[in-house]
Amino acid sequence: MRRLQFIATIDVLAFICFILLVSTGILMEYLLPPGSGRGMMIWGMDRHAWGDIHFWVAVVFFSILVIHLFLHWQFIVRLIKGRAPERWNLRTALGVVALLALIAIAVAPLLSPIEENPGRGRRDSHAMHER
Repeated sequence: MRRLQFIATIDVLAFICFILLVSTGILMEYLLPPGSGRGMMIWGMDRHAWGDIHFWVAVVFFSILVIHLFLHWQFIVRLIKGRAPERWNLRTALGVVALLALIAIAVAPLLSPIEENPGRGRRDSHAMHER
């Protein structure tokens, strides 16, 4: 397989993984929200099974992105040293801004405080009284 075909294949696989991550994330957030593990299923899988799929797709996606960066390493080095072709200036600037925004969005939840869900305690205590 030629280098350009391999890069195109890696890019397509990364895009497929990205779409799967988005779709499983939306599925778990909106269709099978937290606390829905009591009998709600899609395609015979509950929220936890979908979470496992989401995790492993993320692992594959990360691995593919490492390969992608490796394949483009010379370009990255030239860009950092300021030797990239002039036609890539706007494209590169937009890419850097998008990358920084993506990193900020990805890191924000990790730096946010964990809050107590006020509705959770009432529901759990109500379920305890029913038993």
